[in-house]
Amino acid sequence: MATLPRGRQRIGDGSRRASAVSSRSVRSPGMSLPAPSSPASTPAYRVRLARRGDGEQLGLLLAELGHGGACDTGTVHWVLSHPEIEVHVAADGSDRPLGLLSLSHRPQLRLSGRIATIDELVVLPHARRQGLGRALIQRALERARVLSVKRVELQLPSVPSEASYRFCEAMGFRDAERGVVTRAP
Repeated sequence: MATLPRGRQRIGDGSRRASAVSSRSVRSPGMSLPAPSSPASTPAYRVRLARRGDGEQLGLLLAELGHGGACDTGTVHWVLSHPEIEVHVAADGSDRPLGLLSLSHRPQLRLSGRIATIDELVVLPHARRQGLGRALIQRALERARVLSVKRVELQLPSVPSEASYRFCEAMGFRDAERGVVTRAP
C-alpha cells in the first residue's frame, strides 16, 4: 500500500491524475457522482453545524490535534460566521461534540471553479471507530457537491498516523504528488 506524504492531500484536479481518484470526491465533466448519501446520523450521534456555544468542546477537539488554546471565544465566533468556512460536528445524544470537521471553500483561478479544503478533522479517542469521522467526511463531500466544488483537499496533521493514512485512502482520498510549503506573512 502506498503511503501518502505529510501535509495537504489533493483530490483530482481534472488532470491525468484524476483517474486515480474516487468519483465521490471529484467533480469533473463526464464523470457521474453518486447520489448523496442518507443523512449522516445514527441513534448514537448526529452531524450538525457547530454553534457558538460549542467553543469549549471545539477547543478540546483541537487540542487532540496539538492546537491547545486555539478556540478563544472571538475566534470561534469569527470562524463560525465566516461565509466561506463551515464547521461541522458529530454530536452525541446529549448534543456534545465528539468530532469536528472544518471545511473552507473558495474560488480558484486555475480550476475555473471552487476548491474546498478540510482544514481540521478530529474525533475524540473514546469515540473513534464508530463512524463519526466517516459521517463528517460524507457531510463535507455532500456540501462540496452542493457548492459545485471541483476538488477537495484534506489537510493532515503534521505527523499523521498510519491509521490516518488508511482512513483517508478508505474515504477515496489519494496523494496528488505535489507538496505544499508554508511560511508566516
